[in-house]
Amino acid sequence: MIDSFSRQGRNAGLFALMLITCAAAAAPRSRPPEPGETPDEITTRWPARARATARLLLEKYGAPAQFDRDTLVWFNNGEWKRTIVHRRRGAAGAIKPADFVEQTIGYLVPGDKVGELKRFDAKLVISHTAGELTYSSDSEAKNRLALNLADEIVTGNRTAAEARAFYARTARLAASGKSSSYLEELRFDADNARFMTPTGADQ
Repeated sequence: MIDSFSRQGRNAGLFALMLITCAAAAAPRSRPPEPGETPDEITTRWPARARATARLLLEKYGAPAQFDRDTLVWFNNGEWKRTIVHRRRGAAGAIKPADFVEQTIGYLVPGDKVGELKRFDAKLVISHTAGELTYSSDSEAKNRLALNLADEIVTGNRTAAEARAFYARTARLAASGKSSSYLEELRFDADNARFMTPTGADQ
């Protein structure tokens, strides 16, 4: 009986070790830049769309606060609390490979609005701990569009279904060269100075 329990314990331990090893292997690894390598030099090796977007943001916001060979990161740049441009995104979860522009604002989402926001777009990442709302797409304009609509859902000015329809219509018009204030700026005040303490108390 004792030997049986011992074998079961060893097997469980081996299984747990296998899971940890697989998870570590699957996790993306940060690749540091070569000594003296600049963001401009790094992005020359990126896929075309990510490279073009990275160049636009480098011109607009200047040098990133930190970078490696796969990401450029700005903090408190313009209307954003954080901007990350990825060389490429994995297809895991709700993140699509084309969603290489990830942008975050300081925003507290009421608990009773989380479900409606997820019905609008599952790519919205809500952090109550950090007091943040994040969206990823292939452009800054589409991120603004999604976050503007998220705010309208929170404030009761649109339903999730209405927001989805508006997003699709505005994105189609943008692709044909037409613009909208929803694409050009955040139509509400984000509190990017907001942070949450480890206990979750709002500051």
